[in-house]
Amino acid sequence: MTTAESTDGPAWYRLGSLRLDPGGPLGEGGAAEVWRCAAPDRDRLVFKRFRDEARADLDGDRLRQLVAWPQRLAPEDRERLLARCAWPSAVVTDGAEIVGVVLPEAPAGYFHSSGSDWKPRHFTRLAVPEPVARRRGFEYYDFPHKLARLGRLLGDLDFLHDNGIVIGDLQPNNILVTSAAPAGQVVVTENYFLDCDSFLIDGRSAMPNLDPLPWRPPYVNGDGFTATTDLFKFALLAIRCLSEDLAADRIDYRRFGQLLPMSDFTTLDALLTSPAPALTSADLRALARAWQSVVRPDGGMFRRTDTVLSERWSPAMRAAHLTEMNVVLEPVAVPGNPPAKAAGRVGILVPALLAVALAALVILVILGVALHG
Repeated sequence: MTTAESTDGPAWYRLGSLRLDPGGPLGEGGAAEVWRCAAPDRDRLVFKRFRDEARADLDGDRLRQLVAWPQRLAPEDRERLLARCAWPSAVVTDGAEIVGVVLPEAPAGYFHSSGSDWKPRHFTRLAVPEPVARRRGFEYYDFPHKLARLGRLLGDLDFLHDNGIVIGDLQPNNILVTSAAPAGQVVVTENYFLDCDSFLIDGRSAMPNLDPLPWRPPYVNGDGFTATTDLFKFALLAIRCLSEDLAADRIDYRRFGQLLPMSDFTTLDALLTSPAPALTSADLRALARAWQSVVRPDGGMFRRTDTVLSERWSPAMRAAHLTEMNVVLEPVAVPGNPPAKAAGRVGILVPALLAVALAALVILVILGVALHG
């Protein structure tokens, strides 16, 4: 074949057959450079060229299997996968060596206008407080919008796991989101996954497993990346979006009663703390649907009062929630515990005075012995 070539396997391109855009790379990270390009049979593609150190650890056979993975799925599942993921469509070779992959460009709905340019809209935007969003010129996602998008993300994870796919390095910079504004009077809540070449299929990845410290589970995990570690990172992302703080590790669930019933937080806590949470796919799908339901197709926003009831989200309700978030709750007293000792200079001064008094007493005793000896 002359373009996307194959030998009884996944598609591939020769490096020399790609025409890179002259404007330089779109971006670069520790493992790759990303370029817009065109191929002989396709006008617009993205070329992800691996750096030398990344190629040294690359499992080429596994990467080819990942490229071919969508063909193993049922047609409706394949369509959904390719609509939600920047899935590599071919490997790129230079001689006998794999040097990168090509993949589709992300759809326009995941970008926003920034002056004369268009920028990707990352999931990190869901953790930005309103004053910061306004100051930076970002769209702000109110709390029901955060929940609706988190619900969609949970549903996407369940779909991927059911099809033998684990993300592994799940973090908000690797996910794009749609706008918070209605599109044609319908609110769109979709996610688009990046860096899919590092995904695991049937438990194995073409790339080494990299796990940034801020997203590592607190429990011992000898199995590497699994569906459980994906769900831990989802739960951590959820509390970071709800608290509007990407550094948060825990939240006081009592402060979020304006948003969700406690049963939902019980589920999140199980995902955050247990290497074997007692939750089924049906449990997760039900939670995903419930969270997505708080933003209706006509743009109306709601909050969940229990597992089945909801009420319309109002400015007064939002104000009450923000007030509750900022309230310093008193710790629960433990019966029988003595009051805490004074801290600071007072706590240091008391032992010091006792030491001085004891030293003076010793001196007096010594002098008394000397005078009467």
